[in-house]
Amino acid sequence: MESKMFTLTSFDDIAGIAQGVEITNPNMVERIRRAADSLNRHEIAAHLGQAITEATDAAHVRDFEEVQFGEASADAIVDCEYYEDLAAAWSLIASEHQLTIPHSIFAHDGSVH
Repeated sequence: MESKMFTLTSFDDIAGIAQGVEITNPNMVERIRRAADSLNRHEIAAHLGQAITEATDAAHVRDFEEVQFGEASADAIVDCEYYEDLAAAWSLIASEHQLTIPHSIFAHDGSVH
């Protein structure tokens, strides 16, 4: 059975997925863009990481159901698609904030901790 798992090997992969999300889910992108306006780069990176984790978890559930039952439930399919869109949207926002390479997330921002 072919896996539909959401797998990424680099931030470039996320950026590639993100290109279409503005067309397929513009309301989600705008909602996240507004939310990101009040976040710093570390918070945006955390949201992106969480979205990737959720997309991966949803893909695992979908794959499990397909293997176990021969097909995934409607809920698993919808969840997988939603979380993939969410990860793509956060990726787009992260790239707009120039967080497309890992070391830029941790770059010194002038604050003292």
